[in-house]
Amino acid sequence: MLKKGLIAIAVLAIALPAIADFHPKPPKDHFTNVKVHDWPTTFVPVPVTTILVCLDLGFFIQIKDTDCIKVVQDASADNPYKTYRGCVTAAVESNFNATITASIKDTSPAKGKWKVQLNGGDHVHVPEGDSDIEICVTGEKVEIGKLQGGDKNVSVADVTIKLVLQ
Repeated sequence: MLKKGLIAIAVLAIALPAIADFHPKPPKDHFTNVKVHDWPTTFVPVPVTTILVCLDLGFFIQIKDTDCIKVVQDASADNPYKTYRGCVTAAVESNFNATITASIKDTSPAKGKWKVQLNGGDHVHVPEGDSDIEICVTGEKVEIGKLQGGDKNVSVADVTIKLVLQ
C-alpha cells in the first residue's frame, strides 16, 4: 500500500506542473496593447502622428498720429474769412499692399463745404511695411460765427479713412 501511495504521489508531482498555470496574467491596462515584438529591430524613425499647423488670417493696418487735423484761415483763398485749411503727415504701418481713400463730413453748426486730399490726390497706394501719407483738409464757406467764441479744438468735420486690398 505504501508503494502504491508513493507512486500516486510521484505521478501527481510529475503531472501537476503540466496542467497548472504558475505564471499570473498581467492586469489589463493600456500597456498590454503594445506589441513589443512588432517594433523594428533597428533604430529607424517610425511615424507616430501628424500635427496640423494653423494660422489665423488677419490683415493689419495702423494709421498713426491720428490726432485732430488743425485748420487755420487760408490767406491765399478768395474768401480767407470763410476758408480754412490744414494738413498732417501720418505714419502708416501695414502687412499688405492697400489703396487708401478718404471722405470728409461736416459735424458742427458751422457747416461748410469740406474736401480731403491724400498726398495731393483722392487716393494713395500704400505698400506693405511703413510709409507716410499727407492728409490735407480744406473747408470753404465755414460759418465760424455759429460756434461759441473763444473755444479751443472745436471739432468741425470728420475724416473717414477707407482702404481696399490690392
